[in-house]
Order: sequence, then C-alpha cells, then structure tokens
Amino acid sequence: MKNNSIKYTYIFSFFLLIGLTGCDEMLEVEIPKSQLPSSTIYISDPTAEATINGIYQSMVTGLSYVSTIHYMPGETADELILRSQLTDVYNTNEIQDIDGPNGSMWTDFYKTIYNANNAIEGITASTALTPAKATRWIAEAKFVRAYCYFYMTNFWGDVPLILTTAVEKTAVAPRNTQTEIYNQIVLDLTEASKDLPINYSNYNANQRIRATKWAAETLLARVNLYLGKWTEAESHASAVISQNTTYKMITGLTATNSPFIADNTEAILQIPYFNLAYAYEGAGLFPTGGKYILRKGATLFETGDARKTNWTDVVAGTTFLAPRKYKNAYVAAPLERSTVLRLAELYLIRAEARVKLNNISGAQQDINVIRNRALLANTTLTDPNQLLDLIALERERELFTEFGHRWFDLKRTGKIDQVLSVIPGKIWASTDSLYPIPETARRSNPNLTQNTGY
Repeated sequence: MKNNSIKYTYIFSFFLLIGLTGCDEMLEVEIPKSQLPSSTIYISDPTAEATINGIYQSMVTGLSYVSTIHYMPGETADELILRSQLTDVYNTNEIQDIDGPNGSMWTDFYKTIYNANNAIEGITASTALTPAKATRWIAEAKFVRAYCYFYMTNFWGDVPLILTTAVEKTAVAPRNTQTEIYNQIVLDLTEASKDLPINYSNYNANQRIRATKWAAETLLARVNLYLGKWTEAESHASAVISQNTTYKMITGLTATNSPFIADNTEAILQIPYFNLAYAYEGAGLFPTGGKYILRKGATLFETGDARKTNWTDVVAGTTFLAPRKYKNAYVAAPLERSTVLRLAELYLIRAEARVKLNNISGAQQDINVIRNRALLANTTLTDPNQLLDLIALERERELFTEFGHRWFDLKRTGKIDQVLSVIPGKIWASTDSLYPIPETARRSNPNLTQNTGY
C-alpha cells in the first residue's frame, strides 16, 4: 500500500462494506484535490469545523437524501403513485436486490456514517482543538450517526453496526440485530443531547442548519415512540415543546409562511442545499404540475384543511392532487431548506404517547394544536382507539412525502399487512416490509445475509 500520508482515507472501509470496488484499488486512490487527508484534518479548529460541515453536506449531495428517501417509501406505502399511473417496482412492492435507488440509499447512509465515525475518532485523538468545540463536534457526529442508523434499521431491519473506520472490522461486518441498532441509537442521542448546544448561536447567523440538544431530543422522542416507551417519548417531546421562545407553531400557512421556509419557528433541523438557491424537493421531486400524486387524493383531507390548500396542487385537467409542500422551483424565493426535523411531529408523538398513557385530555390538546393550525375544529373524540386512529390520520395529512413517515408508521403500528394487502396493483407479501439488502453489498461481504423474501 502507498504511504498513508498521501492517501485519502475517506469512506474506503465502507466501499468494502457496500461492494463498489476491490480492496487494493480502494486503498490506493489518490486524495481528491478538494479533500484533506485525515491526518491533517484535526490539527486546527477551522479544518475540524469544515469537516463537521461536510458531514451535513453529505446528507444532501446524493439524491438518496433529497429524493429517494421521500418518494420510494411513499410509493411502497399507500401514499404516492406516479402521475402517469404507470406501475413500477415500488408501487407493486417488487423491489429487487439490484435496484439502483435502494442500493444508493444504503451506500449514502454508510458514507455519512463513515464520515461521522472518522470525525469522532479524529477529534477524540486530537490534542490541538479547543476542548469545548471538540466536545460539541463529537456530539454532532454522534447525532448524525444515530440519525442514519434510525433510517437504516427501519428500511432494512438488521444491518451492520459500524462504529469505527478500521477496515479490518468493517469489510466483513455481519448484520447486527435491530435491538442492538436501537440501543446504539439511544446511546448516541443521549450522549449527544448532553453536549450539543441549547441554541443556534454557534452557527452562522443563528441558522437552524446543525444539530442542537433539541434535535437530539426530537429524535429520542421518535425513537422511544417506535420502541413503545410511551413515558420516555412524552418526556423527550415535552422537553422540546417547552422551548417555546425558540420553537412555535406558525399560523396562516402560505408559500412564504410554512414549516419549510429557512429558519422558521417550527424548524428544529434543516439542511441547506450548498451553492443552490432552491430546494430540490420543490424543483426536482415534487415540481409544479406533479411528478407524483397522492394515492388518496382529496379524500385524505377534511373540508377546509389548510394543508390541502397550501401543500398540494390539482394537476391541470385532472382531479389528481400532487404534493407541493416546497414551492421553490429553480427560483430564488421563497428561501426553503430540506426540513429534517420539525415541531409538528413532536405534538403528534406526544399525543400518541399520551393516549397510550391514558392522558386523554392531554392528547386532545396536542391533536388540536395540529388541527387548529390546519384550520380544523377541535376533536371531541375520547375513545382511545378512535384517538389513535385520528392521530394516524393527522400524521398522514401533516407528514406526507416527508422522509418515509407513512411507511414507517404502517410498520411500527402493525397495520402494514392490513392496509397494503388490499390495494389493487400491489403484489404484497409481509416480507416486503423490509427492503432488500443491496446485491453489491452482499457480493463484497460474505457475512451479509439477505432479508427474507428476496
């Protein structure tokens, strides 16, 4: 192998895991001119800061983060169909292990995980960095790693839990159980929450583009909801909701007053599109006129729902409703960002947890926050099962086309077989609830087994 001081160590061990090329070839690739070797990154605050920024940037440089993660689970669930109404492997739930977008998601998540691991190792080993900043940067890296693993285990189930950059450990890493993955997610987020800043003052112009304590608490609320830990889910959600000088529900939804506008009061974490003046979701994925349409159309919404008015378009000449949450399509205004975490989800998380804890009035209050923002009347339901059904419906209405929420909700609530098995055109089997482990990854790693059904 050539001298490590002139070789680029970025994600090489994960190329082994994801199966993109051979070992010798990977470990001898020259450093791209725009990158630094890892041995020089952590010798000063500015270069370390740039590296942490790069971890966030990696979340929007590949289409997996800004495209696939929205439309693929939308199609495999009961949320989206192509405007052309042509069938594809996602709508029919016939994804193959050679599928490109599925493989790209796997690859992109592991690239970001590698970046996070590299930062944790490098910053921990460095003696040249300002201690307070180093602590914060490690916490940010742990948050991002937990975020990636949350999606990986919910898309693919058991996946390799990689916490190092050491190639001898990553190249043939076996799959870890989902329990092990979740344990690490909770550990990372708990540690990150202690060390992340409580506001955005450390970041340029107070922009909401990097993780704070409240981003970690938000993801902890979601994770505990998924794990059925209702008390913990309520507690973490309440911790963020109580920060009401920073986070507030907006009123009067419009194109320029929405939870997707840069630095709005509902935004907990947004990722900017570097060197772009538009949001890809509005420009390429859900453009004016509609590439995808909502499977349930107008029946998803109650009469007068402001989300239907402001977050959908009627496709010209049809009655189809196309998702249109992001309005910026290759123009400079309104300024929007990919919104990763936002306040509305926390009210829905807390409402569900409160029903499970038999706090009916508290659950009603949280549901009504969401309904009132959509110009809908307060709920009068008191039956726990009816309230849970309403919360599930409000999650559909509020979170459609965002980061696979509907797909994950169907799985975590045990409704997926019941809902998807009766939809015409779907070739549904219970094993379709997990996506296939990509063929390229399994080809390079003999310890990667395939999910059942593929």
